[in-house]
Amino acid sequence: MSIRTCVEWAEESYEECSREEDRGYNECAREEDLGYNECARREDRGYRNCCDWAPCSWFCNAWVWVSNLVCVAWTWVSNIVCVAWTWVSNIVCVAWTTISTLVCVVWAVIEIILTPIAWLITWITSIPIIGRLIDEIINIIQTIIWRVVGLVGTLLDLLGIRPLKKLRACIIILRDEAGNETITRDGAGIPVALNDEIENARQILRDEADIQLLIEGIQAVNKPSPDYALEVNCNAAAWVEDLWLPGTYFEATANNLCSLGSTSRLTGYGSHIVVFCVSNIPGGTAGCALGPLNDYLTIEGNNPLCLAHEIGHKIGLWHCCPGTNLANGTCGGTQLNWWQVLIVRNSKYVTYF
Repeated sequence: MSIRTCVEWAEESYEECSREEDRGYNECAREEDLGYNECARREDRGYRNCCDWAPCSWFCNAWVWVSNLVCVAWTWVSNIVCVAWTWVSNIVCVAWTTISTLVCVVWAVIEIILTPIAWLITWITSIPIIGRLIDEIINIIQTIIWRVVGLVGTLLDLLGIRPLKKLRACIIILRDEAGNETITRDGAGIPVALNDEIENARQILRDEADIQLLIEGIQAVNKPSPDYALEVNCNAAAWVEDLWLPGTYFEATANNLCSLGSTSRLTGYGSHIVVFCVSNIPGGTAGCALGPLNDYLTIEGNNPLCLAHEIGHKIGLWHCCPGTNLANGTCGGTQLNWWQVLIVRNSKYVTYF
């Protein structure tokens, strides 16, 4: 991560705290108005339904008056509680954002200091077969450790206490043999299709799992990529490729263009997911991810519709569920079941800070 990313996240979070505060106060005011209006309607109905002969009317009117007084008092107390809760919630939101930002900045500084060590380790893990096997073993161990450490947070998630968590990704665009990027940009140089799928992934993760997707950079390699990295496979073939030259290329390129993320990959906590935009993935799919074996995934640059789906695989999901689910066998789903939310929020890539 970078200090700039920490600051940008803090600004967005403070704005969200403010929006939630405004929504809270507006909801309190709306409920207060509804309460007082309901009290007034009940009072009118009460007086109209009272008997019109004494002393019955005296007792009836007195009862209506007392009932209205209780109704008004309850509405007033409820509004005070609502406003107080909104105020406390905003204080907690602001405090949490401040603490998270400080931790984020400190960690960003640590990442800068540890970057040379990360480069050295990444150079080792870029070695075909031996280095790539070491990297896969490290990733599996990290996944197990951080899922066990995160069980307390999972329990809170199960109870419905779900503070906003973060997921960081870095996107790398490859170039074909002619030097052309594997994505299409519009006249203004904007990769429209890719940007649309990024926003789609952000919306799904935020709405379904209270996860904020942070894109820490969209980089393009500066020279043509090798053929073996432009067309890659999925499943078992992808695993073989990860052990050989494609995996070596992806590891080294991620280290060069997403260098800060390489530091977080040392510990596993808050690891960046590196997204490679390739030319083609055979077999009728537009994306591929090897789950916990590595920190990268691949999507077709000109057909990035599987971005959210592959991110789901990377943070722990497997193929299942109806077509509307994010983890269904094809790309395009947007929903998550409650148990899937627990899984993705427990991923080493998804962190509080």
